[in-house]
Amino acid sequence: MAADAGTLKDLENTILKLLSEATLEMILDEDTLIDILENSKKTSTEINERMAQSKIVEVEINETRNLYTNVAIRGSILYFVIADLGGIDPMYQNSLAYVKSLFNKAIQSATKDADIDKRIVHIIKNITRIIYTNISRGLFEKDKLIYSFLINTSILRNAKKIDEAIWNIFLRGPTVFTSNEQAAMPGNPSTETITPISWDILYSADLRSSGQFEGIAQHVVDNWSKWEEWIGKTDPYEETMPGDYAENLSNFDKLILIKVFRNELV
Repeated sequence: MAADAGTLKDLENTILKLLSEATLEMILDEDTLIDILENSKKTSTEINERMAQSKIVEVEINETRNLYTNVAIRGSILYFVIADLGGIDPMYQNSLAYVKSLFNKAIQSATKDADIDKRIVHIIKNITRIIYTNISRGLFEKDKLIYSFLINTSILRNAKKIDEAIWNIFLRGPTVFTSNEQAAMPGNPSTETITPISWDILYSADLRSSGQFEGIAQHVVDNWSKWEEWIGKTDPYEETMPGDYAENLSNFDKLILIKVFRNELV
């Protein structure tokens, strides 16, 4: 398309140059200009037809490319997790070129399928598996769990399945409360079980979440015996929690709630 557009521009410039330099007699008598005009008309018609077809092909290419957006997103998520591993240990340095080579290898080796949706699923699974496996080989055993956790939470955050407010509380602890919020804060039902910081974290989730934790601090106060029994289970994650909160909480939310009651986020 660029070449054809350039050719049209060259033809236009040539014609304008000849016209500007030609006298009236030359225009009427010489065949050169007439021939150039005729050839340029034919050439421009052919080019315009090609360019019209090229635009149709361009639309088809863009539509097809957009179908693979999720593949690119998964690749970028994995790369930025890998790039952040250097914050855990300076030894963990992986170049973009290396990650790209794994990415391309995963696409080439992914299961083929005529159904584009199934093909994309195969590619994404293969990219995740190959990149995870190859990078894990260079990690200390103690850091592999963190690596897995970062990949999972990054994927879930991108899919909006983790509330950003809860993620920030998980990373940074309780938020700052206004005087009115502080005054309305329910009292800790068991200072022996829940530390003041953990109670602040729970109240922060109550106030800052997208609604899934709304009213939970007061509910814990009003139903402490039930919550105490729940958190005392061997695996509360698999048990039904008090109230209707389980219906709206994601797996990550439940994990945060358990860690709050066990004072593991302090």
